[in-house]
Amino acid sequence: MDRLEDQLNSYTDKNIIPMHMPGHKRNTGLVPMYLQNDITEIEGFDDLHRPSGILKKLEEDAASVWGAGAAVVSVNGATAPILAAVNAAACRGKMLIASNCHISVWHGLEISRSDFAVVNPERYPGLPFFVGIDPGKIRSVLESDPSIRTVVITSPTYEGVVSDTRAIYDSCKEHDAALIVDESHGAHFGLNGYFPGTSYADVVIKSIHKTLHAPTQTALLLSYSDRISLRLIRHYMDVFESSSPSYILMSGVSRVVCDLLGNPGITDPWAGALKECRRRLGTELKHLKLADVPVSDPSKLVILTGGVINGSELTSLLRARGVETEASFDTYIIAMTGIGDTAESLTAFADILTDIDRGLEGTADHSFELLYPEGGVDLAVPLYEAASSEDTEQLPADQCTGRVSASYVFRYPPGIPVLIPGQKITGNLLSLVPDGTLTVLKTSRQY
Repeated sequence: MDRLEDQLNSYTDKNIIPMHMPGHKRNTGLVPMYLQNDITEIEGFDDLHRPSGILKKLEEDAASVWGAGAAVVSVNGATAPILAAVNAAACRGKMLIASNCHISVWHGLEISRSDFAVVNPERYPGLPFFVGIDPGKIRSVLESDPSIRTVVITSPTYEGVVSDTRAIYDSCKEHDAALIVDESHGAHFGLNGYFPGTSYADVVIKSIHKTLHAPTQTALLLSYSDRISLRLIRHYMDVFESSSPSYILMSGVSRVVCDLLGNPGITDPWAGALKECRRRLGTELKHLKLADVPVSDPSKLVILTGGVINGSELTSLLRARGVETEASFDTYIIAMTGIGDTAESLTAFADILTDIDRGLEGTADHSFELLYPEGGVDLAVPLYEAASSEDTEQLPADQCTGRVSASYVFRYPPGIPVLIPGQKITGNLLSLVPDGTLTVLKTSRQY
């Protein structure tokens, strides 16, 4: 049991009359037992927005787990710390954004009204998704545009691809630019030699519920330098995070952090079971194919299906056998693993997938199409101006070529935009947009 959970249990056992929020008053006739520890900021339980006691100790312990200078707890998922980091960095100047960044990064740009440039990740033969960011490309942009003071990338990607953040960080440091890494899908990085290390960056955001045993909607922001002001980060966390943070969620964060500190080998069983699962999928699949990416997170099982079966159809076959996957696309599926997986669960998954594979024909081929645009972002109107405009209209998508978008179109999961406000709509982009209507700026304006 962790310190916060112990303290919450002790408080509940005292049967104190709760003349404070929340309104359920821990009445078991109204709420389940797990909400017995659902309290507000009362005496002895600290304040997440001004931590000075038990929550300050939690953040210090979290920082020590991943070797950071400071940590900030989020109960608004990774979205709140991403928004906070981008807005805190805005005062530094122009930003360089990877095109495959999560929608929350783009929302941060919109809110902060930051000037930005865009860099695309790389392609890898035979894969239907982007891979890592080329450090040489980052260096080249920084050399050609000294006004860029912050770089924002995603590593690992939704498919588990890891960028060389050490090389990128070195280039950023050389040019006095800060590096923010959205490592939402890498909460387990740095905890086991089988997994990649935590990114080199000034700020790293980990969504600890994705692969560790924290409740959904919990995350950590790790600060490794003073290049982006921690005071400003905390200020913007006040802006973007609930002023009534859940002690149930914070207790879950505390449990994870204390378990990691108390048992450094806690991820070993997961890693061992995963190694065997990957070995089996790599050797036993004859038609489907386990994606082979040069530098990637082994916890993500990306199964290529192109030329054999549509990914959605494969997901349906798995669902009928009692397996629910993380995501399915036309030419691949993603099966996520996590610390709660066991040799039994991963063996069962491998058994079912290989059994389905035996009933298929053909071999996963390389006729893949990307789900996202490969070109740059051509803005006819500033992002924040287009997003906040009321001078808009809705049109069928096939009538929008040459118009300027007034809204986001993004693929979820994983929340990567295909189109952002202010962007000129081209035929290439429309081919990636679902059928339906788009919100565009009215043509009465001059762009």
